[in-house]
Amino acid sequence: MQIHIALSGEPLFNLFGIEITNTFVLSVLIAILMMGLFVFAFRKKEIIPGKVQNFFEIILETIFSLFDSMTGDRKKTEEVFPLSATLFLFIFLNNLLEIIPGLGVFPFLRSPSSDLHFTLALAIFAMAFIHIVALKKIGVIDHFKKFFNFKNPIMFFVGILEGMGEFTRTFSLGVRLFGNLFAGEILLMIVYVMAPYFLPLPFLGLELFVAFIQALVFSSLITVFYVYHTEHQEH
Repeated sequence: MQIHIALSGEPLFNLFGIEITNTFVLSVLIAILMMGLFVFAFRKKEIIPGKVQNFFEIILETIFSLFDSMTGDRKKTEEVFPLSATLFLFIFLNNLLEIIPGLGVFPFLRSPSSDLHFTLALAIFAMAFIHIVALKKIGVIDHFKKFFNFKNPIMFFVGILEGMGEFTRTFSLGVRLFGNLFAGEILLMIVYVMAPYFLPLPFLGLELFVAFIQALVFSSLITVFYVYHTEHQEH
């Protein structure tokens, strides 16, 4: 049985000269599924929620409480929650595709999180969103003072390092998620080929845990970065 390993997704077809990969298609389907589930759950909001509404409310309340403990500011939590919660759920659902039997054997089956393009795109989008909000909240001048400070040579050098740090943070966000999921995918493919019945079960449990942790780490870091960039820096 042949195993196909690549850093990016498998091209399926071309659309207006753009290659559409399996990971892109699956991530779009996951996004549609996620939106559909929440629309269905909250289509009729009730004071005394039913089982479905209550289940989704518990999920959102748990995530909100977690991020609120990180920000230490209820207002900031409410501001960043739509972004962080969406990223957490979206990444987690995409990560779960990794445990589907046959992953890596069939060209269409591949977790989007094991595609470097997908993880970097999420990181760039999230960090760009944070900087845009920071520009609106604290102003253009105050925001760019973090990176361009001409008070003295030392502060100028610190600002340059801070600017370089933004690029490394964004890059590390995407690479960290990709690296963990890509390594797990390769491990599962090898285990499926060597012993496809009972041996994969412990590894599936491990990868399920990794899928959750990596989604949590990504969204938590975005929350922390948001708090940092939307605060006025006195020193």
